[in-house]
Amino acid sequence: MRRTVLHILLAVFIFALLEAKKVNAQDNRESISSETLAERNLKRLVDKERAIWASLKEATNEADIETTKPKFQEVLTGYDGVIRDNPEFVAAFVAYGLLLARIDERKASRAIFLRANQLDPYIPVVKNQLGNYLVEEARYKEALPFYLMAIDLEPNEPLYHYQLGMLLAEFMEHFVKDRLFTRDTIEEQMQEAFHQASKLDPDNWAYSYRYAESFYDLEHPDWKKAMFEWARLEQSARKGIERQTVQLHQANIMIKQGRYLATRDILEEVDEPVLASNRRALEAELGGRLNLP
Repeated sequence: MRRTVLHILLAVFIFALLEAKKVNAQDNRESISSETLAERNLKRLVDKERAIWASLKEATNEADIETTKPKFQEVLTGYDGVIRDNPEFVAAFVAYGLLLARIDERKASRAIFLRANQLDPYIPVVKNQLGNYLVEEARYKEALPFYLMAIDLEPNEPLYHYQLGMLLAEFMEHFVKDRLFTRDTIEEQMQEAFHQASKLDPDNWAYSYRYAESFYDLEHPDWKKAMFEWARLEQSARKGIERQTVQLHQANIMIKQGRYLATRDILEEVDEPVLASNRRALEAELGGRLNLP
């Protein structure tokens, strides 16, 4: 089963909560009592939030969705209360920041994560989220260390490797122009980031797809290796649009390799209407290579 980004973030939040408990255990007895109550309240809010998301997922019409959405305000108010009564309870800030991000309250979410980072500079999900907000502002040089710190703190979390790969791919030319990387180095680091994400979560088709797609980002691609990755991805692709999309990539690479007859065969298998324009574009390129009318 493929994990969504939401599931990943919830898993990382649990890590942050456990780390907060370790810190709390070192406080005095009076503080422990107060923090334990805070933890109970936080767990209740997290459970309530999960129930709301589950209800939204199961909603079958717009009326059900509109009925469910106002319930988020109760949770937001609850987080406000926990934070007000426990201004150094970092796990509450993490949970609050994640919810604000999910409901697209980006400015408020960023402020909450900045505070969480001040309270505890060693929480990977906080580093990752702050990196995301910097990328949204095209502050790529500032985002890079946040992603690297998230990976350093939690090296087995595929999402962080994926985010690093996306940053390096999107701003590759800028990093090279700024002389922060050579072209060869950034290409290698970008591909390795996507590869790590796909290895750490092999069931996540999106991670494997982006790794295979990363060969297009290279100045001198190894098309043989790229074809191997697309062929491997085809084995896990679902029939229909997903698999035929992979086949279009295979056809594209075959043209680059000069395998024109094989390209014609594979294009004949693509019949999904939504992919028709992509197929026609490759057929036109193939025709040009073969000097066909």
